Amino acid sequence: MATDTGTGTGTGQQWWQRPAAVPLAAGALTLVVVLIAAGRRQLWRDEFATLDAARMGLRELYALVQQKDLVLLPYYLGMHFWVRLFGDSEVALRLPSMIAVAIAAALTALQGRMLYGPRVGLLAGVLFGLLPVVTRYGQEARPYGLVIAAVAAAGLFAVMATQRHSRVAWICYALMLVLVGWLHLIALVVLPAHGLLVLLEARRRQSWQPVTWWMGATAAAVAVLSPLVWLAKAQSGQIAWIQPVPVGDLSEWMLELPGAIGVGGVLLGLGILGCVGGGPRVGYLAAWALGPLILLWALTPVMLLFTERYVLFVLPAWCLLAAAGVQVAAQRLSTFTVAVPVLVLLVGLSSHVALRAPVTEFEPDLRGAAAVIDQQRRTGDLVAYTGPFPWWANAGIKYYLQEKPLPEVFQATEGQATPNYRAWCGGPAKCLDTRARIWLINTKPSTTKLTSFAGMNPEVEKALRARFVVTQVDRFTDVSVSLLTPRPKKG
Repeated sequence: MATDTGTGTGTGQQWWQRPAAVPLAAGALTLVVVLIAAGRRQLWRDEFATLDAARMGLRELYALVQQKDLVLLPYYLGMHFWVRLFGDSEVALRLPSMIAVAIAAALTALQGRMLYGPRVGLLAGVLFGLLPVVTRYGQEARPYGLVIAAVAAAGLFAVMATQRHSRVAWICYALMLVLVGWLHLIALVVLPAHGLLVLLEARRRQSWQPVTWWMGATAAAVAVLSPLVWLAKAQSGQIAWIQPVPVGDLSEWMLELPGAIGVGGVLLGLGILGCVGGGPRVGYLAAWALGPLILLWALTPVMLLFTERYVLFVLPAWCLLAAAGVQVAAQRLSTFTVAVPVLVLLVGLSSHVALRAPVTEFEPDLRGAAAVIDQQRRTGDLVAYTGPFPWWANAGIKYYLQEKPLPEVFQATEGQATPNYRAWCGGPAKCLDTRARIWLINTKPSTTKLTSFAGMNPEVEKALRARFVVTQVDRFTDVSVSLLTPRPKKG
């Protein structure tokens, strides 16, 4: 399959022509990129879910997945042991994802080397590492970076098995499919691309042997994963948050997938150029790049699965096709070849900067809210939460108070008739009948005119106003911190 082996001899060999140089350079670059300001952005809702699961004991974790997140059990188990070894700072929690996307870049580069040669491999790995969306999910304590790496590994072993006719490679391929399924079952929609690769190779060789091996490896992996698939069906309601993408929005959606519309335009334009020349590799890469998107979007009337984070594993294929497009335009390592990564970096630079902001879009500044409480707290102070996501605020405030939490009075979900009062204070009447100060955290999107009690149940608001005076309000992005001081007793 490879067209440009990129081999050199003696002193004429370039550094990027050495076998280990391509994956090492791509992986190292990606790791450096995602390590920049890796702990600057505060944890968000899903990352707090990871943190909570990782801190649980194994029995608690088993009880959790009986109710939700069963498909994330392998990831949660890994994070359970990870935090015991490396702690739970923002950087420590995100480090597995950072390592994973660096590995994904290296595997992308390796696959490019096998399919096209070292120049394309190196360029594909570099392009992948510079994508804003790789930073976004490389700096997140969720499994999506690991999914990209697992799918890239499965693709590499599929190419290796068909090129070298290696039984060991087929066994490794089957194991990688199991890993893909354990990390995210939906990513198995990449299988048709692998099937096309094998069929094209079988046609070239005029032998059905590759097809037989692929079917056997795939069947073995599916058999191992079948219990997880069966059990996960009962929790399909957890993806109810996904919204369908109208056909008119598909082009913009695809351009935004790499993390910036300009970057998406560059990749797709070069990818189309990379399809020039055809051959088995182009069919395989195109099926990997677009097949999962088409399939998941087509399934929208049956099940909503078409969302950005679920299809990030197609991006290595986008980068491979784009790098092949550069080779079509520049048959040797040239100024144009070097200019493309620079262009991708410059076009996506504003997105990279935005992704490293302390508070990103739609996230409340819980770190800032916790800082106010930590600076002014007194012995005996209490805390209460109201708004759309009170449990999220609770997790964030506790985390950023460095595990010196205040006793909690209640969590009042916006629109909920009755708040969830804590058992320790004995119910609504006793919980609010206190002489302690209460820090009220409201995660309803805040403006300068928003009251401390916005969105709260009117009866609870009335009870709080009768017993407390709002003596201080601090507002941050999508969160307000109000200090409620007990009213002086009459007489």
